[in-house]
Amino acid sequence: MLKRSFQTRQTDPQISPQTYLAIHSQRRGQGTPVLTVLKGVLNNTQEIWCHWIQQEGKDTVIWSPGMTKPLSISWLERLLAGPDLQFQLLLYLAEVSRYAPEDLIFKLANKSSYELDIFQQQLPVQLSTQGSLLLKWFLTQITLSRELTSDLALNLAQAIQLENNQNFAQGIMTFTELLPVKILPGLLVEVTDSELLQPPFIRALTQVAERLPEMPIALSVMPEHFENYCTKAPESRAKTMLCQSVIETHIHTDSCGTLPDETDNILRQYGAPPQLYEEAKSLLQLIAEKKNDPSLARSQAEQFLFRVLELAPETRSVFQLNAKMPFKFGNRSMEVDLFSSSDQIALEIDGYYHFQNSESWRRDRRKDFILQTHGTLVLRFLAEDVVSRLDEILETVRQARRHRRKK
Repeated sequence: MLKRSFQTRQTDPQISPQTYLAIHSQRRGQGTPVLTVLKGVLNNTQEIWCHWIQQEGKDTVIWSPGMTKPLSISWLERLLAGPDLQFQLLLYLAEVSRYAPEDLIFKLANKSSYELDIFQQQLPVQLSTQGSLLLKWFLTQITLSRELTSDLALNLAQAIQLENNQNFAQGIMTFTELLPVKILPGLLVEVTDSELLQPPFIRALTQVAERLPEMPIALSVMPEHFENYCTKAPESRAKTMLCQSVIETHIHTDSCGTLPDETDNILRQYGAPPQLYEEAKSLLQLIAEKKNDPSLARSQAEQFLFRVLELAPETRSVFQLNAKMPFKFGNRSMEVDLFSSSDQIALEIDGYYHFQNSESWRRDRRKDFILQTHGTLVLRFLAEDVVSRLDEILETVRQARRHRRKK
């Protein structure tokens, strides 16, 4: 009997990895578990992942099975180093105890272990065993007036019984009992040997992806190691998740073409990183060859324009990518490509196919009308113009913001 060859989903080498990462992020936002596989040279995949996750405003742990510290400890160190952790924990405690944060700190100062237990028992919350241990640990830090730092990672791991990778998924879930998922660090696991792709370890990662689909998780693996895994590993749900989430991290070269002078000048003026130049060239070629999925071209154009707006001092932190509006469009919340809440301006990126399909055109007009009735100014741009006419688009955005501020 012939063994069936397991096929991985192929990615278009002309589409930038950043675009596929954005698509994976959208799936996570919809509650679909995704364990991204960045296939390529490890240094390159790390740079791509870090660049993307920084743009998302998130932190990340980079870990390899060859490291001396367990993954759980490395992840806790990164979590404890986060600037918002102590504040978010205090917010949670203030909400359930109905004390102001500053009153809480005063109330809990110098309490004995017994007094802390009584205080915790009186809180109107139902936590798991690990969740209760985590809350007790945090209350102890307040009592001791101890600032949360990465040096406390081992102490915390011991307190909540998370000293190795065996219960990593459950350990991360414990933190969601007290904290919003958005502040939890993402994870990039660098696999340097196909033998390190062991079923128990891969299962632990897929469990995190399934239980916390919003949390960005990725594997960085050399192509030959991943192909060896796909050939030898038994078929499983974890293997299916990996093989359907592969991103080829090809290094783009100048064969992608040159940029228009105006666009090149803008990127130089704003000190754009080399990756952004390659994304611009990739998008130009993608549109010129017209052999892409239109949704991918639009997505790549949205990402590129967002990154340029983040580079420009006058629009930095002004626009949100793929923003959900507080009202519906049809049966679901409306989403716009880029949105400025301070200026009430929506930027929509259209593919050429919008004008070839009557229903798409009508849908966009209905969307514009709803946005306008909520006081939002809508600016629509063609995906093919985002690189080739970047200067015109940026000037239009600047004019729109000046107009809105005059009102």
